[in-house]
Amino acid sequence: MPRNASRDDLVTHRLAGTLTRMRARSMLTQTEVAARMGTTQAAIARLESGVQSPSVRTLQSYAHANGFCLEIGFVRSPGAIDRTGSILVIEDAAAPAVPAPALQDA
Repeated sequence: MPRNASRDDLVTHRLAGTLTRMRARSMLTQTEVAARMGTTQAAIARLESGVQSPSVRTLQSYAHANGFCLEIGFVRSPGAIDRTGSILVIEDAAAPAVPAPALQDA
């Protein structure tokens, strides 16, 4: 990241790295994830590049396409009031890498 990157840019970049690692653990290509999400490979590439901040709905869809679920929580932080706190991205590193199951119609 560039030296003058904002805090939000850094968080988005960190999240993008997490998404890329999630897909790698799922042993899926960007094209396969895109097909499961009903989007394009280019959209997945943009999401994984960290250029834009994804919506919660997009993160949930991406997680499901990779065989994961999205969990969001809040923790009290002394830095929250002066906006020096950060977003935590926690990965489940203990889970074995297995192919994501195919999505089924509801």
